[in-house]
Amino acid sequence: MQQTLVWKPWHNPGVENLRLNIDEHGINATSHLMQSLRGNSIVASYVINCDPRWRFRRLWLKVDNHGQRSLNLRRDVRGNWLLNGELRPDLSECQQVMLSDSPFTHTPALQRCALETGQSESLQVAYIDLLTLTVEPRRQRYQRLRDENGGTLYRSESQGRPSHELMVDEHALLVKASDQFLRMSSRDLKLNTWV
Repeated sequence: MQQTLVWKPWHNPGVENLRLNIDEHGINATSHLMQSLRGNSIVASYVINCDPRWRFRRLWLKVDNHGQRSLNLRRDVRGNWLLNGELRPDLSECQQVMLSDSPFTHTPALQRCALETGQSESLQVAYIDLLTLTVEPRRQRYQRLRDENGGTLYRSESQGRPSHELMVDEHALLVKASDQFLRMSSRDLKLNTWV
């Protein structure tokens, strides 16, 4: 499956354009985003690789905000996390990666949880702030609330942040996140004047 997805932040100027490729070898997502974060304009590109069971393997991230910075984060088959080649034992309990202002990184976590309606699960994630590029372990919890209009509604709770409701499609790709992001269709993009 190959798919191109576009999201825009709910309140701030910006856009994220992601190309997703899923095949028997794994999941590869390549994204470019522009956003205004806490009064700063950033441009970022990232590549996320997961195995065919949505287990995180590698992230390459480059952010331009008053100069370019980048990082390379990977998790080996034994569960060791390496940030720019350096072992990060504090991330050893993490199962997925979460980027602070990218809607896609909920998808691998939801795919791995595979929750039924009413179920919830907490997991540890390697949380990356796109503005500062700090990487830290955080607790992330998802609860599957209900199916509606061909999608599924979840509650997402991240340590240190308010909870949000996420509406996702049949592939667990975000359609909208309350007060955060909205997925745009190609028709919407053609009609949008970006004013």
